[in-house]
Amino acid sequence: MRVLHVAPEAYPLVKVGGLADVVGALPKALRPLGVEAEVLLPWHGGLEARRVGEVRFPFAGREEVAPLGEWVEGGVRFLLLGAEGFGRERVYGYPDDPERYLRFALAAGRLAQGYDLVHAHDWTTALLALLAPTVYTIHNLAHQGLVDPGPFFHWTGLSWNLFHMEALEYHGRVNLMKAGIVFARRVATVSPSYAEEIKTPEFGMGLDGVLRRHAGKLRGILNGLDTEVYDPAHDPHLPAPYTREDPSGKALAKAAFREKTGLQPPILAYVGRLDFQKGLDLLLAALPRLLELGFSLYVQGVGEEGLARAFRGKAAAHPGRVAFLEAYHEPMARLAYAGAEALLVPSRFEPCGLVQMIAQRYGTPPVARAVGGLKDTIEDGRTGVLFQSYHPEGLLYGVLRLFHLGAEAMGLRGMEKDFSWQGPALAYLEVYREALDWKG
Repeated sequence: MRVLHVAPEAYPLVKVGGLADVVGALPKALRPLGVEAEVLLPWHGGLEARRVGEVRFPFAGREEVAPLGEWVEGGVRFLLLGAEGFGRERVYGYPDDPERYLRFALAAGRLAQGYDLVHAHDWTTALLALLAPTVYTIHNLAHQGLVDPGPFFHWTGLSWNLFHMEALEYHGRVNLMKAGIVFARRVATVSPSYAEEIKTPEFGMGLDGVLRRHAGKLRGILNGLDTEVYDPAHDPHLPAPYTREDPSGKALAKAAFREKTGLQPPILAYVGRLDFQKGLDLLLAALPRLLELGFSLYVQGVGEEGLARAFRGKAAAHPGRVAFLEAYHEPMARLAYAGAEALLVPSRFEPCGLVQMIAQRYGTPPVARAVGGLKDTIEDGRTGVLFQSYHPEGLLYGVLRLFHLGAEAMGLRGMEKDFSWQGPALAYLEVYREALDWKG
C-alpha cells in the first residue's frame, strides 16, 4: 500500500506545533506494517532538498509548474513542492494563506495519482478529499480555512454546484474543513474523546451537525509519541540520562533547570503555544495564589502578543519566581519536561496534546483539564491530575491535589506508560483498509 501524507509541516524539517510531530512520526511507524508512506510538504523558506522533478497542475484557469524536491530523514522520504507563494519564513500567518494552500493542494492532487491513498492533514490540505481517495485527519477543529466562494471557484475550477448543494457552503463562504469531512472516505481525529466532543455544540466549532451526519466514517485515534526522539535515556539536551529503573539523572536535570531559569522549587512549567485554546487566562488568574503558596512558574512559548505581554510583565514583577522564555527552544523545552515538578495543561479544549505525554515519559506529572486527549492520556490520581472546572480555582485545586497525592511517585508511574506509535499505526492501517474498500 502506497500512502502520501500531505501536510503543511512535519518534524524534523519544519515544526510549528504538534501536527508536525504526528506527520513526522506516523509514516515511520507504518513502514513495519507494510505501508510505503511518504510525506509531501510545501517547500518553505530555509528547507534544503535535492530537486527531483516538477509538478504541472491547473490553477485559476492556467497551467502552473512547481519544482519538486526530495529529502530523506529517518528512513522517510519527504517531498517538497515549490508552489508559488511559499519559500517564506513562516508556515502560516499570511493574508494569502487560503490561496497559497489551495495552490499547494491542487498540485498535490496531481502528484497523488501515483499513490493508493492520500492522508490529508487539517484545513490546509482538505481540498484533496475532492481530488483523490483520502483519509482526512482533523488535528484542530478551531482552524477551518474559510474562503470567499468567488476566488475559491476561480482558483480551483470546481463546479459552483458544490456550493449550492451546501457541500462546501458555511455561512456564505467556502469552509475547507467541511469539505474534508464531507468528501473524505474516512475522517479521523487525534483522540477518542475529541471525536466524541466535536459532535457537540460546545466543542464542534459550528461543524457539530456536519460531524454528526458523517459520524459513521469518523474515527478517534490517539496520537502517539516518537519514543526515539523523546527518550530521557538518550536525550542529548539533558545533563545525564535516566530511566524509571535508574532515575538518578533526573535530579541533575532538576538542578540544571533551576540554574538556567533562576527559579526556586517547586517549579510549575507551561510549554506550548501562547494561545486562547491553551487556558493561559486561568494560569494568569491563578498565579498570585500559586506564588503565595510557594510555587515558582516557568512559561515557554510564542503566540498571541497579549499573552506574551502579560507573562513578560509577570516575570519582571516577580524575579526569581516567574521566568518567561518567548521562543521555540527545544533544548529548554526538554529540560522543562525533565526538571519541573509538574507540567500545567489547563486547556479550554485539547484535540490530543503531546506535552502531557512527553512530560509523563520524562517522569514529570501533568496537571490538566479533563478534556479531549488529556483525559485519554492521563490517569487521574495515578500519573497526573485532571480537573474539570474551567476556572482558576480548578487549576489551583489540581496543583494542590497533585502535591498532596505525591508528585514524585506519580512521575515514576507515568514513565511506565506506552505512548509509542505502534498502536495508533495499527489503527490507521485499519482505517486505510476501510477507505480503500469504500464503495461510495
